[in-house]
Amino acid sequence: MRLRLAASRVVDCAILVACVCLTSGARAAIPPRGSEAPALALSDLDGNAFDPARVKDRPYVLIFGELYHQPTREGCAEVNRILDDPRLAGDAITPILIVAQNASRLDLKTQAESLGLAGLILHDPDRKAFEAYRVSVMPTVVVVGKDGKIIYSMAGMMPRFDDVLTDALLVGLGRLSPERFDETLHPVTENALTEDQIRANRIAQLARQLGRRGLDEMADEKYHEALTLWPESIEARLGLGRLNLKRHRIADAEKQFRAVLAQNPNIVEATLGIAYVMTVRGGDELTEAERLVHEVLDRDPSQPRAHYLLGLIYEQREKMPDAAASFKRAAELLLERQSAE
Repeated sequence: MRLRLAASRVVDCAILVACVCLTSGARAAIPPRGSEAPALALSDLDGNAFDPARVKDRPYVLIFGELYHQPTREGCAEVNRILDDPRLAGDAITPILIVAQNASRLDLKTQAESLGLAGLILHDPDRKAFEAYRVSVMPTVVVVGKDGKIIYSMAGMMPRFDDVLTDALLVGLGRLSPERFDETLHPVTENALTEDQIRANRIAQLARQLGRRGLDEMADEKYHEALTLWPESIEARLGLGRLNLKRHRIADAEKQFRAVLAQNPNIVEATLGIAYVMTVRGGDELTEAERLVHEVLDRDPSQPRAHYLLGLIYEQREKMPDAAASFKRAAELLLERQSAE
């Protein structure tokens, strides 16, 4: 039971974290690509002045936010996880969190202990760096290249955050051309988006934030508003599927996940969503649920949500040793991610 409780945190991730979205270009120019990165005349939490030599001739990542701000902490966790990508191995990339919080360095250090950021934390009490980088949304993430110029900026946990940040860092390391990075930022399908489709994605992003704050009725209304503008919005359908699972509306959740898979059968969150629905219903559907979970694990053996779901399936079948092993594996993977973060 202890293992299941530990692993159950993965379900929250499955319900609350979006996997596939479309990029909103409105957030992409703060500060502009190719501009010189403003200097960081700041001190760390021990009062030591930041030495620019620490990032000279190497790419680095700036994260603007506050230690008490949960989205900022999630952003730091994502940056830590992305820096573990094998494609980025072999080069030192420094993440730097910049906080403007009006608190003593001792208080900030206490708050930072649980963050586990594999980099630096700089204090900006006068908000000079926040102003220089025109930060209006937290977290804002800025990738700076070896030449000290901005490769890309992201205000908030923008759509396709992982893909965009990874490719921006690959550009900084010289392992991806700027032209290929442009293809990441502006896929052919995205170039064809209409005004209504762009608006639908933005409304779906608002709905996601409302849901994360427990405002489920408002989130439901916004997701449906987005789908009225664009019935094929994957972001809105995934979000509505997650929200329906959270509210135990199993049939409604299944409808949304199946609509997503009809457009793109490779979306992991939708596949696991269907598997979860089948697991809840149980009976003969457990066989198909298990097949779907193994399909995900074949592609990504380190997917903690899939291991947790497999544990639920085994539990339904009263295969308790197998269930315990799956819950344990899910918990281990989750703890590994937390340690990396």
